[in-house]
Amino acid sequence: MRKTILLISMVLSLASCSVYHPQAVDIPLINHSGDARVDVSAAMSTWIVPDVMTLNLTASYGFNDWLTGQIHANFGGDNYYGQAAPGFYIPLGANSVVEAYVGVGYGGGWRDNVDHENSENASRNYSFSGHYLLPFVQGNFGWHDLTSLHIDIGFGIKAGSFKPDFNTFDVDDNGDEIAGTRNDYTTGNFLLEPQFMLRLGGKNMKLTFRMGYAWLSDLYSNPNKFIYDPLTGSVGLTFFF
Repeated sequence: MRKTILLISMVLSLASCSVYHPQAVDIPLINHSGDARVDVSAAMSTWIVPDVMTLNLTASYGFNDWLTGQIHANFGGDNYYGQAAPGFYIPLGANSVVEAYVGVGYGGGWRDNVDHENSENASRNYSFSGHYLLPFVQGNFGWHDLTSLHIDIGFGIKAGSFKPDFNTFDVDDNGDEIAGTRNDYTTGNFLLEPQFMLRLGGKNMKLTFRMGYAWLSDLYSNPNKFIYDPLTGSVGLTFFF
């Protein structure tokens, strides 16, 4: 039991230095001029154990018969993210559509924590904070309003340049930084982030499920003091106007 508690504490200590998680952004599948929707959801991200929770809001709109745009924001108490992306859409038949977006995101996180049992059975106090910039492109494809349940099925993949600026260090009992314990992370990464979405319900409101995965090139091949959460699952409601 003692070893189990120690392992969980060590995992949570590493999780505090998670610099990114897949974002629960809506795959809107805009398909006509004036098509508007707002998606609200709750999401949980995980590395070994779930450690990041967020509330998410996405708004998407079709400005004419090809131009679309999307904004998104989320907040988790000790983390945040927002993005904006114009794009275009092409209906393919009665129920399928392809979308493409070019956008930029900005996010970050912070955490002051105490690991009550580390490998030396002593308290460890540390501070973690930072932010990142994420220019990206994204492509979506899916089907909308299938069957009487108005089922939407969508797949998306985001590719971007992850530009981090994070640091972590130990602090003493007075909250002051302990010399020689600072670690910085500013290495750029290539990001790939595929996502799956399922919606079903009525014409004006649908229950939405999403699952996303993230791959960061440097952190995947060179794990160090900083890690990221590769999986995010979310559930929410999408409103159609």
